[in-house]
Amino acid sequence: MNLVVKNIYSDSTIWNAVNARKTDIIIASCYKAGTTLTQQIVNLLINGNSEFSGYSTLQELSPWVEHTPDPLFASLEEKIDHIEKLPEPRFLKTHLPFDALPYHPEWKYIYLVRDGRDVALSLYNHNAGYDPAFWDVKLEDSFLEFWDNWLETGRHLWPLWDHIDSWLQVRDRPNILLIHYANLIGDKENEIARIAEFLGVKMDAAKKEIVIQQSSLEYMKEYADKFAPPGFIPKAFFGKGKNGVWKDLLTAEKLEKYETFIIGKLGIECANWVKNGGSLPPLLEKTLAEAVERDIK
Repeated sequence: MNLVVKNIYSDSTIWNAVNARKTDIIIASCYKAGTTLTQQIVNLLINGNSEFSGYSTLQELSPWVEHTPDPLFASLEEKIDHIEKLPEPRFLKTHLPFDALPYHPEWKYIYLVRDGRDVALSLYNHNAGYDPAFWDVKLEDSFLEFWDNWLETGRHLWPLWDHIDSWLQVRDRPNILLIHYANLIGDKENEIARIAEFLGVKMDAAKKEIVIQQSSLEYMKEYADKFAPPGFIPKAFFGKGKNGVWKDLLTAEKLEKYETFIIGKLGIECANWVKNGGSLPPLLEKTLAEAVERDIK
């Protein structure tokens, strides 16, 4: 039985109403890890353009399934009907942990990961992009105050670490691909090639150029109305797309606490990967020392 997630933003049971297709692709993240960027990369690999198969926005072509209430749709029935009418292959967005999703061996799952320090700063800046007509979000006075509220609880959304761990534990499955944001922006051509191979999509030089150009931050900012999710001020949705800006904001004490906390949650090897990207460590049994350390913390 799947984990049930219900909060003011999501209801995981909505997935029960989605009729599975063998060609379905799931694009997942906790948040602020390159979800919209990856949706656009997948769109370009499949469709070869930013016309979105006749829909007005990327979010209509690739809806956030469990999102409720969803400003895109007048009712849940309308949303499910919309999803059922999407062309194949569908690529659907989720912010659920792995164990809250339906699992089908035929589906392809892409999960995005980013260093928590970058996630936190991006989320803090992201808060300023909320459209007050849709969301009533109380903003902290400073990033440091936000950080203290967010690190262990994920406030005002949901915790990051158990979410990431749920996907790390299944990373050896052939239909699951984990992508690190640092790799995606630092070695974009290679990561696009990995995604294309994973999806079984052939990519010649012409398609490669289109994917790179139309998934660039500059392109997506220029056409922000087509990419920003509903409920956000489009031009404010996209940040700078950079990592490491937190270095001048977090104190040595807060950084040390982060190091200790993330190792306790994920173990040393996976914590290092989440922080730095690079090669994903193989899925091995945790050492006794790591297990004990994790239980203590």
